[in-house]
Amino acid sequence: MSSRLPIAVLGAGIQGCCVALELARRGCRVVLVDQDDQPMNRTSVRNEGKIHLGLVYAHDPLGHTADLMLRGALHFFPLLSRWLGEAVYRLPPSTPFLYLVAEDSLLKPDELEQHYHQVETICRGMLDEDRTLNYLGLRPDRLVQRLPNDELARHFRASCLLGGFATEERALNTLEVAQHIRQAVHNHPAITFLPSHAVRSVSRCGDVFRVEGEGSDGVWALEAEQVVNATWANRQALDQSMGIEPEPGVLHRLKYRVLAHLPPRLRSGPSVTMVIGRYGDVVIRPDGTVYLSWYPVAMKGWSHDLQPPAAWNEAATGKVSPELAVEIAREIMNAIDAWYPGMAEVTPYQVDAGVICAYGTTDVDDQSSGLHNRTRIGVRSFDGYHSVSTGKYTCAPWFAVEAAEAVLAGASS
Repeated sequence: MSSRLPIAVLGAGIQGCCVALELARRGCRVVLVDQDDQPMNRTSVRNEGKIHLGLVYAHDPLGHTADLMLRGALHFFPLLSRWLGEAVYRLPPSTPFLYLVAEDSLLKPDELEQHYHQVETICRGMLDEDRTLNYLGLRPDRLVQRLPNDELARHFRASCLLGGFATEERALNTLEVAQHIRQAVHNHPAITFLPSHAVRSVSRCGDVFRVEGEGSDGVWALEAEQVVNATWANRQALDQSMGIEPEPGVLHRLKYRVLAHLPPRLRSGPSVTMVIGRYGDVVIRPDGTVYLSWYPVAMKGWSHDLQPPAAWNEAATGKVSPELAVEIAREIMNAIDAWYPGMAEVTPYQVDAGVICAYGTTDVDDQSSGLHNRTRIGVRSFDGYHSVSTGKYTCAPWFAVEAAEAVLAGASS
């Protein structure tokens, strides 16, 4: 593809970086724009890094969310290796997740087991149909196995649980993934990265697009042949600047996490997701560290505005006061220790937050909450302007290819 103007990719989170790498791979000149001084500096590195197999979305009765997550998960490593090389297969995953069923879970173990078996059947079909797909380098024959209560008691206070399941689901260290992607973006000659450039608006000027914003050097503007809006929390506001009406029910939440060093006796323990409701995750990493988040005390912000409050920026970029960090760490550690003994003994070394973007008016403990359905995601195109709603970290590489194909289709039309 040749043009006097580049393709502008707005937002250098995992979604925007993957879009830029795929467009560059296909011969496009790309300008990648971000408000921060380096790529993948916010939610892309401040989430649990789980590569979702669709198991947690058991309350979507049609199963469409699980299908989307499965497709994203099975494409995750094959597509990352396209841009980063075979080094991605050496990224060490977490210990496998156990799914624990809380006493007040929205679904009971038998209902969850039915959903998990459906997911397993769909996964098997996808892997059989396309031999290039894999799950983090594996092609598992079985995704889920129900655990007996005595097995649960080995690690947890089983008296507060209805049951549990062993799964093949795993998480990646998001910082390690980010370091590989940052390097690939930096090294690619067809990608120009513009750091510290906050985008305020996008408009069409004849046959080209004009992107405007503010940065450390003041007001700036650039022209582009096409635009990919891969921003995360600002996506809907930028779409609106193009005259695209926002979808109803937009919701931004600010959720804190704790990264900590584990005592030796816990370093081989299972990672955990508690289901289904206002719970959280424990991710045991191979380097002896752990990710902890417990929703009832970790969720500190809720907004239905098109853009989250500016006050969230500090935590979302890793800037949390020592006093607040100690308070949040202790709250999260104690809450998890109530059912995962020993988690109050970890040694925190980082506390920060990520912004969750989704659609819903009520929280996840509501049976009818829109947060149980994550199908309103993907790529929408408007005559050269492409808006990408990533939904979950898992889906970013797959949606990047869809976005690149939409750009190329727009160039040839």
